[in-house]
Amino acid sequence: MVKKIVRDPFFLQQKSEPATEADKQVIEDLLDTLKANRERCVGMAANMIGVRKQIIVGGEQ
Repeated sequence: MVKKIVRDPFFLQQKSEPATEADKQVIEDLLDTLKANRERCVGMAANMIGVRKQIIVGGEQ
């Protein structure tokens, strides 16, 4: 699901928690959001969609 990109500096500075197997949906949401914003993004972190987990995805090259 495409999520809204978070731009709040306070939220983005918060420490993220390690990812677990239960966070697979976050990865799918990140990939969907990255694809929807491919003109302006080459990668995204989970906190950019409002999830404080240590997950990063990159786009295609």
